Amino acid sequence: MASTAARGATSGLILTRSPLLRIVTLLVFYFTQGFPIGLFVYAIPAWMAANGADTTQVAAVVGMASLPWSLKLVNGFIIDRYTFLPMGRRRVWIIGAQSLLVLALLAGALIAPLPLDVAVLSALAFCANVAVTFQDVGIDSLAVDIMPEDERAKAGGIMGGAQLLGMSASMAGGGWLLELSGITGCLAVGAVIPAAVMLFGVMLREREGERRLPWTAGRAHPHNLAVQVEAWWPLLKASFKAMVVPLSLCLIPILLVRSLHAGAFESFHPVMFQERAGWSATDYSSFSSIQSLISGVFAMIVGGPLVARIGAQRALIFALAGGAAVILAMALLPHLWSETWFLMTTQVTLDLFAMVYFVCGITLSMRMCDLKVAATQFTVFMALGNFGRPLGASLAAATAGAGHPVLMYLLLAGLWGAMVVLMLLVRFPHENRTQHVVAQDLPQGEGPPPRVN
Repeated sequence: MASTAARGATSGLILTRSPLLRIVTLLVFYFTQGFPIGLFVYAIPAWMAANGADTTQVAAVVGMASLPWSLKLVNGFIIDRYTFLPMGRRRVWIIGAQSLLVLALLAGALIAPLPLDVAVLSALAFCANVAVTFQDVGIDSLAVDIMPEDERAKAGGIMGGAQLLGMSASMAGGGWLLELSGITGCLAVGAVIPAAVMLFGVMLREREGERRLPWTAGRAHPHNLAVQVEAWWPLLKASFKAMVVPLSLCLIPILLVRSLHAGAFESFHPVMFQERAGWSATDYSSFSSIQSLISGVFAMIVGGPLVARIGAQRALIFALAGGAAVILAMALLPHLWSETWFLMTTQVTLDLFAMVYFVCGITLSMRMCDLKVAATQFTVFMALGNFGRPLGASLAAATAGAGHPVLMYLLLAGLWGAMVVLMLLVRFPHENRTQHVVAQDLPQGEGPPPRVN
């Protein structure tokens, strides 16, 4: 009986044994991350507005949906500090967060709030996105833990693309279901795929010998026992030491600049497209949705493999130089801002360069993470990338908002160009060295387990 249980704990869906399983896991969990964003930031606010909600009421729901993402930094410390090692370092958090997402959507379906029930909709938006932010940090840190170097660029493409595809699916499907069957049908159907992904997560193991569930057979893997930090002070100290390494400090401005243009364009382009090119609000939102879909597919099919083939450092230099050229063209050719072909071409081209930038940023961030504090450190890196968005919005307000849009484009092009110079001067590592350090400390060392006849 004990022998059967032991064999069961070393067989089945084990992430460290299968490259395909690792990629599929990232794909499905990142796809479901897009669901609450698409529903509570886009589809449900549009449904509220169409049924009489004013800007303040819609903004309350969108704000509560966005708030957990601003607080995501705390999640990394919690996930690094507390876990249940017999189920792996990250999986208990991933399954728990996915379960909370499903429960939040089902609770919304049962409550069936009306379009003007702002408090209820805000609470649902907050809970669903809290769940997804914990799932996001858990799956990110799992990728850092188990992804070998040759898979990390592909992983970055999956991360960027799958979430965008999930957002597109939930925006389109959510809007259609809200019209067809109301919010009950929308949220009930919206819970089905996250529930299926949750069950998929239950079937997995991070490493051999671990438990699928707390009450099943299995034990903590020696690798996880070697890297787990069991007290707050060592965790905080290790996190600080990991972030002040010179190469980590060099990575910070690269991550900050990544989303500057997004914040600036989101603030200025809706106005510019309508005033200069005569687009309607519907035209702009439809184009943005299609653009997100194109970017998501590009990241998964082209971006990840491209970065893996030519290397993250070279790919990032290429993306930065190309993006700087596109932004500079927008600054130097303001007489073409009224031409739809020019606006669409520059937007789509820059977005593709930005997706390569995103994939490279994830790859470099993974390499710089200390495995002991991977959830915390990787979350800090990603938070820095997201922080560029509000900075970009402030830049747009100070330049384009004051009547100087050309200056906005020139500053953005200059910052992207400065990052090219930085990337030419700094050499980032080609792999995560702490993985090898930890592996060599284990009795077995690196590589697959020895076969026992």
